[in-house]
Amino acid sequence: MGSGFVPVSYGNCLFVTINENGFRVSILFLFRFLSPPLFISWAKVESVAEKQFLFMRYTAIRIRDNWPIISFYGKAGKHILEAHAKVSSKSDRPGR
Repeated sequence: MGSGFVPVSYGNCLFVTINENGFRVSILFLFRFLSPPLFISWAKVESVAEKQFLFMRYTAIRIRDNWPIISFYGKAGKHILEAHAKVSSKSDRPGR
C-alpha cells in the first residue's frame, strides 16, 4: 500500500477477514499499537482487479474518495477478488 517507491508491506503479519458486507484488515497484535483493525465495506470499493508486476500476480483494490490503491498478494488477494466478484454479480441481478 502506498505510492511511489516506498510502499508499506506487512508480510505475514496481516490478517484479512472477508464476508458479504466487506473485508477487515488487521495487524498481528505484537505490531498493532496505534493501528486498529480496518473494515472496508463493498459499497466503498470502487474496483478490484487482478494485476501483474514482472512475474508476481496481485489484487489491486481502489477505494472510493481517493484512497491509495491497496494491493494484496497470494491467497488474501485471490479471496478478495472472488468475494468482490460474487457480491458484484448479486448486485447486478435484475430486481435487486
